[in-house]
Amino acid sequence: MSDKAVTPVVSSGRKVRTETLAVAPEIVGLNLAEPWRRLAAMILDLIIIGFLSLLSGPFLGIVAGVLLVLLLGNGKSAPFFLKIARWGCRITGVLVVLTSVFALGHTSFTHFDRLNMSAIIGPGESPAMKKSVFVPANASFGQLRASTSELQQQVDDLKSVVEAERLASATLIGRARALTGMLGVTFGWAGIYFTLLAGLLNGRTLGKFIFRIRAVKINGTPFTYFDGFIRQGGYVAGVALGMLGFLKLLWEPNRQAVEDRIAATVVVKV
Repeated sequence: MSDKAVTPVVSSGRKVRTETLAVAPEIVGLNLAEPWRRLAAMILDLIIIGFLSLLSGPFLGIVAGVLLVLLLGNGKSAPFFLKIARWGCRITGVLVVLTSVFALGHTSFTHFDRLNMSAIIGPGESPAMKKSVFVPANASFGQLRASTSELQQQVDDLKSVVEAERLASATLIGRARALTGMLGVTFGWAGIYFTLLAGLLNGRTLGKFIFRIRAVKINGTPFTYFDGFIRQGGYVAGVALGMLGFLKLLWEPNRQAVEDRIAATVVVKV
């Protein structure tokens, strides 16, 4: 019977790492933020988001493009596919910024002396839609002829409005406006705000900063823009669960709401 050397099997794949699962020693014992602080900070953040929503779409596009550039970080030890995704986000972000800057020069935006109310109430009604044509019950031939002419003119005006909107949407300016509008529907100021500020201020938003609380990773790693993005997704999940995901912090031992569970964070007092 011959002895053969046993060659250990070495895997080149990713391995389980305890630092991504364990609670860092510096996190243990920190004072958790009270529910009233978190609620007050959220209310303040929502008020700020309400004011930001008064800005026209191109501003949202510019900030969204900047976020795409920053979202996946710049770590050199990232996996190959993450590096590809990172550069894809960066290129897309630059294109979104350039498109939004172009649209900004061809649309209205909020000034200190004038609010862009169309962002809230939508575009105004066309003059053709405001005009009404009345025909008397016992109208004479001349009255019927005049009313028919007015109706025909109204139809022609409406056709002109529809054609103008079609041509405007087909131009480069129209497509740029459509892009910024799409960003508002799919992500909006709330997503930008909670993602960008949390990454920029190390787990804080303006509301959290004022009430002296912040979100921290339970494994002690730095809070990144991507963590803010994941946490923002937790807010969406909390709303989808009928607010029960947020109420968990009232009885959960570490006061982790659904966004904390998803992003592996806790909110502590500073």
